[in-house]
Amino acid sequence: MHDNHCPNCGSRDVIQRMVKDRLRAADPGGHTFEVDLQLPVWNCKACKLCWQGQEAVAAMEAAYQNAVGKSSPSRTARVT
Repeated sequence: MHDNHCPNCGSRDVIQRMVKDRLRAADPGGHTFEVDLQLPVWNCKACKLCWQGQEAVAAMEAAYQNAVGKSSPSRTARVT
């Protein structure tokens, strides 16, 4: 869980939103593929800084693990 303050200005007037992103990765065999996913990002209303927290890292890891476990490396996996 995020501690709900901006790392730039310290404001607590922050919101979390979801954005579409695409992750390029490689499977254990070295074949590259792309994964479409939704990432949680934080936005400070005071200074307009946007940043990713631990939630985004967890979402990327989950999307990668899900794609490696169920899709062919030659196709784009869509994980939302």
